[in-house]
Amino acid sequence: MSLNTDMESSLIHELIEGAVKKYQNKTAFVSNDRRLSFQEMDTLSKRLAGHLLTLGLRRGDVVAVQLPNSLEYVIAHLAISRVGLVFNPLSPSYRKKELGYMLSHCETKAFITADSYKGFNHEKLANELKTELDDLKHVIISGKPEEEESISFDYLVNTESQDIESSSPVKTDPALIMFTSGTESNPKAVLHTYESFVPAHLINGKENLISEKDNILSLTPLCHMFSIPLIITGMRYGATQYVLADYQVNNVMDLIEKEGITYLTAAPAHLIDMVHFIRTNQVKNLKLRLIQTGGSKIPAQLVKDLRKLTGARIVSQWGMTEICAGTFTRPGDEENLAWETVGRPTPVGDVIILDEFHSPLPNGEIGEVAFWGECLFKEYYKNELATEQAFTKEGYFLTGDQGWLDGGGYLHFVGRKKDTINRGGLKFHTSEIEEALVMHPKINQAAVVSIPDERLGERACAFVSLREENASMDLKEIKEYLIDQGFAVYKLPEYLQVERELPTTPAGKIQKGPLRKEAVSLKR
Repeated sequence: MSLNTDMESSLIHELIEGAVKKYQNKTAFVSNDRRLSFQEMDTLSKRLAGHLLTLGLRRGDVVAVQLPNSLEYVIAHLAISRVGLVFNPLSPSYRKKELGYMLSHCETKAFITADSYKGFNHEKLANELKTELDDLKHVIISGKPEEEESISFDYLVNTESQDIESSSPVKTDPALIMFTSGTESNPKAVLHTYESFVPAHLINGKENLISEKDNILSLTPLCHMFSIPLIITGMRYGATQYVLADYQVNNVMDLIEKEGITYLTAAPAHLIDMVHFIRTNQVKNLKLRLIQTGGSKIPAQLVKDLRKLTGARIVSQWGMTEICAGTFTRPGDEENLAWETVGRPTPVGDVIILDEFHSPLPNGEIGEVAFWGECLFKEYYKNELATEQAFTKEGYFLTGDQGWLDGGGYLHFVGRKKDTINRGGLKFHTSEIEEALVMHPKINQAAVVSIPDERLGERACAFVSLREENASMDLKEIKEYLIDQGFAVYKLPEYLQVERELPTTPAGKIQKGPLRKEAVSLKR
């Protein structure tokens, strides 16, 4: 099977040059009071790219970037991509254990990070890692570097540098390495080339009708596959993108209102906050035309509330680091598809459902979701065994997710294979309960995991965090709420743990590995 993405360039430097030619001094990116035009972004990224070459970096070398959402992040991504270096985005929440493993695994040559962020001294840690990792030669600091070994990011982007024309990559070169979110185990390094990363996202942007009239805001981290493609997609279609470092719902709503945001990317948890805020503050007359969300199953009531309160179309998306955006609903789809499904495949991909023997299942039957497409990653970097085990003999990627296809080709997402609970022979998926719990007015986060049980096999344990610091909730209240929602008794949690905050990945997904370990101890 082969799909044609030749209609879109695979190379980011060509995309930048085309955007500058077409949009020139139009505002491309905004962060707080700073605004950069397409022309300015071109100039700054060229300068940084030239200095990276002067430091001795060459095509194929890995450059890690650990920055919050910022203009510096965008400049770094574009600069690295212009000269065929490999971009490795890392979460600002990572510390020495994660960074040491990731930088070493990728043989990282240069590390771009902040001086400090949220009270943590990133510069000190970066230089400590530099002394311990043989491959790491350069630490570049955004902000005000204090250590002699550090290189100033601001200096590199504000001074002239060498010509970069001779270092342009080709489409089969590695473009980025992104680590999996690691909700269950150690993360794997996912390698994408320019041809697997760039064209599909530009085509998907066209499906979502992105244009130069759009003002785009993404609330999820730019170090995650859900958000990072918007940098190149927005540039391709001439949109203005707003970059927000820290999520606070009141600041988000103020920005959406004042700047006339038309295209919003957010996790379901962000959108639940927004619904509460809009209702409480009676916000009206928003210009939102499209809200793109995913990462977890989207509660039906959330979609209905957003449609009513904002007037925007809701696009539900399913994907992962390995496959980019695998499926998504389209702006013109029937409203119910945004909560009943996670859409149909990207124009450059295909989805099938497989049984335990990797044989295709007919429409309507639940099995493992498998994906093939031109946006499929090339390999798990330096992990041949994991790469081999991830694919069927026909070349489909085994996602580990469960779902089923309907007659229209729409994927109905069920959840991770590990999230099915078998209570005395009666099976149910934890996402059913989690979807209901997060719509409870008291609950901020919710996760349900299994606890081994000698008699029944498994029982359900709910972990929740609450919206109000002084609020309380007990198991009886949870059960009564779920019964009122129409759930069968066997699906009700039999254990409850209220936490201040549940552990999450950089992408905002709840990490169930630590919760499973904690749940076992609750039974003792």
